[in-house]
Amino acid sequence: MQIGFLLDLEGTLVKDKSYTPFPEALDFTEKLDKLGIPWIVATNNSTEKPYELINILKNKGFNVNEGKLLSPSFMAVEILKKENIKSIYFLGTEKIKEFFIENGIAVEDDYKVDAVVVGRDKAVDFKKLKTATSALVINKAKLFSYHMNRIILDKDGLVSPSVGAIATCLSYAGNCNITSFGKPSKLYFDKAFEMLGIKNPENVFMVSDDPFSDLAGGKKAVGFKTVFVLSGKYKSPDILETIEPHLRPDFIFNNIGECEKLIEANE
Repeated sequence: MQIGFLLDLEGTLVKDKSYTPFPEALDFTEKLDKLGIPWIVATNNSTEKPYELINILKNKGFNVNEGKLLSPSFMAVEILKKENIKSIYFLGTEKIKEFFIENGIAVEDDYKVDAVVVGRDKAVDFKKLKTATSALVINKAKLFSYHMNRIILDKDGLVSPSVGAIATCLSYAGNCNITSFGKPSKLYFDKAFEMLGIKNPENVFMVSDDPFSDLAGGKKAVGFKTVFVLSGKYKSPDILETIEPHLRPDFIFNNIGECEKLIEANE
């Protein structure tokens, strides 16, 4: 049976936005390559241009290329063009703003736009939220989010509201639905399966420190196997008590290195 791995980035492969690898992550991905087991970095990263992120990870020692990383940015351009979105109000980094412009999507500092797109914005303030809400309510703009993660672990060890939390705030204010580019979108995971070359979700393991969007949301969307690691946002499995029993992780490990047990069990 051919198995494959979808590997979350921050909190799973690397520690935080410094992209410092966990030593066991480098060892595990090297072992996957040696055994010919397909894997991709299935990230919700909304701060780096995807090609630049690939180079960052290469420089950190990961064997990553265009075929081994799935970023919401790739999905964003594809979905926005399909929806005929020509202009957006964007909450996010200058790098991603440049990425949209490079791909023919106008980024405006005004509420008169076709859509609001929520990414990782550490400078979000009342003015930005007001402009985004006005776009949704007054201009009937559509609402898109890079992903639906609730919190993010910062370098200081504290956590802050993540992209999904801000998008949910705007959804409530604008009384509108959110379309997500990243995890746990079915479109995202379908693309991930295509990249892995595996159609049966029961043969795919999603490994992440996010038990909500990545694992419970992903399991609900596509039915793959889920692995919760305690190396990132949550240091205790107690958080799982808030998740419906049938959507809880199939496996709980301290770090990604313990996923070697899954390889041994499927040999």
